[in-house]
Amino acid sequence: MSRFSHLAGLLAASLILPATAFAQSTLSVDWRWQKSHLCDNTSPALEIGGIPEGTRSLVVSMNDVDFQNKDHGGGTVPHAGGVTASLGEGALKRYLGPCPNNFGSFGHDYRITVRALAEDGQTELGRGVATKNFSARSAP
Repeated sequence: MSRFSHLAGLLAASLILPATAFAQSTLSVDWRWQKSHLCDNTSPALEIGGIPEGTRSLVVSMNDVDFQNKDHGGGTVPHAGGVTASLGEGALKRYLGPCPNNFGSFGHDYRITVRALAEDGQTELGRGVATKNFSARSAP
């Protein structure tokens, strides 16, 4: 085997390994807005599915897509196991509630991202993202 073909083989292996070694799961993320969430810092109840084995914590963040991707905080919650998790209302301690100035008409779109982390608190095993509108029409 020539030196060139040996190096080419090593390069190809190094490109394939990272893609397979760090395969991630796609999480499902769902919640339901209520009018009581308007300008309130109590996070909505969240339903998360597809959580991979080995997940020890869920990191949740929310952004206002219509207002310069404004960070609305979130929080980290421990995960004891299982493929689903139900986070009760108020579970996220660093959460800032939505307060769009046009709530009565179109409101704003908010994106919630959930990351499933391994025991080391750094390795991301899965990620889920969902976006929903928050307005008088979408929040009963």
